[in-house]
Amino acid sequence: MSKVAQLSPTQAKPTVKVAELVVKEDELSYEQIFQFVKQHAGGNEGNVNIVPLPNVDLDNKKPVPFGYGGKKDGVRAKIQNMILKGIKGDHTLKTMLDVTCKMFGHSKKKPCVLHALMHGGYSPSSKFWLTPYIKLVVKS
Repeated sequence: MSKVAQLSPTQAKPTVKVAELVVKEDELSYEQIFQFVKQHAGGNEGNVNIVPLPNVDLDNKKPVPFGYGGKKDGVRAKIQNMILKGIKGDHTLKTMLDVTCKMFGHSKKKPCVLHALMHGGYSPSSKFWLTPYIKLVVKS
């Protein structure tokens, strides 16, 4: 008879680490963001989800404290909402870049709204700077 190896209650179960990118202390460049995608998601933006952090109030008309001061339902607000809430249930970086580029001319190489939500504003003068509101998570 063959024996089946079993873990004893004291043995640790293997854990799978998920690669994620979230701002901690320093600003990330666009190059660093896409290097993360290249290194951890095989360069495939479709393998990366945009995940709102707990400080985002998705039920509020203004889920984050910046980016809604301009024109009501302006381009920036629309892109922020697409990033935070997904596009037709899709939360991948690829879909966000494809749709916002096509609809609004949002840059695929330098997506400033994505950068702002990762960093807490559109410039270091923002009072929320280096307070992330989203993170990028590689699908497991």
